[in-house]
Amino acid sequence: MKKLKTIRAVYSYYFPEIRKIISDITKDFPHGEFLKSISPGLDDYEKPIIQKMIKFYEKDVVGFEGFQYRYPTSGSSEGIYHLLSRIKKDDPESPIYTLEGEYEGYRECAAGLGLKVQEISEDTEAIRSLPKGYWFVSNPSGRAGNILPNNLINQIADLGHKVVVDMAYLGMTRRQKFDLSHPNIVAVLTSMSKPFGLFYYRVGFTFTREPVKTLYATKWFKNILSLIIADKVFSTFTADYIYQKYAPVQKEILEQIKKETGIELRRSDVLILAHLTEKDFEKLTQKQKKMVKPFKRSIGYRFCLTQYFLVGE
Repeated sequence: MKKLKTIRAVYSYYFPEIRKIISDITKDFPHGEFLKSISPGLDDYEKPIIQKMIKFYEKDVVGFEGFQYRYPTSGSSEGIYHLLSRIKKDDPESPIYTLEGEYEGYRECAAGLGLKVQEISEDTEAIRSLPKGYWFVSNPSGRAGNILPNNLINQIADLGHKVVVDMAYLGMTRRQKFDLSHPNIVAVLTSMSKPFGLFYYRVGFTFTREPVKTLYATKWFKNILSLIIADKVFSTFTADYIYQKYAPVQKEILEQIKKETGIELRRSDVLILAHLTEKDFEKLTQKQKKMVKPFKRSIGYRFCLTQYFLVGE
């Protein structure tokens, strides 16, 4: 019986198509773009790229136009930290919530600011009983890699909570309409780290209904090369290209894992992830349980498949 080659943390596959784009860009390095820093200036460099991104996802996302303030950020993590910092400054007594098993970055960033994030079960009554606060919700969800229904997020917003929707996995699932139009969805985080394997290029965008003063300086301090890459990605592909091409690979990987270990992982909506429930775990042999145990999260078991993509090259 072979060991699982899955990993606990989620690192996306550095897709060959993206590598080629970067090679093409840097073959004739775009020095001219950087020479524009004085005249005409690069303060607004990201604006047409953000518009291109909104157009890129127009079949997938409803409501981007409702967010007047748009900032280039270092992936989604920089946006998370700045939004938490604003809560710390303006509303430090407000509770902060995530769903049980959510992305641990919310908790860790908050802890660094002296804030505490409460994990709440996905139960209507439990959510209804909570004092109004801020919610950080990833969709597609980082919990098990599956899409959350819009009505769950809208129900939270209907209760008067302020919701931040983290769309770090946008583009890694089948086509889905994500509704961001509720006025209590106060911010949206996007990133190119997971959908395109651009983790170390640190490019993302934060959308807010009200200004985030600490993000104002991103107009000066941003990664122009990463924005050039983002622009080229949005010009080259369609929003469902990566999923359509690599979802079959995900299926093949799960079949390989079953053949090698006897473990039938559940296929997640996010193409680089798989998961198991507690009930699934109980049906495993002792050897299989030992293999799976390191991937335990509070609501089950989550597996990143990226290592298998790499082996397949």
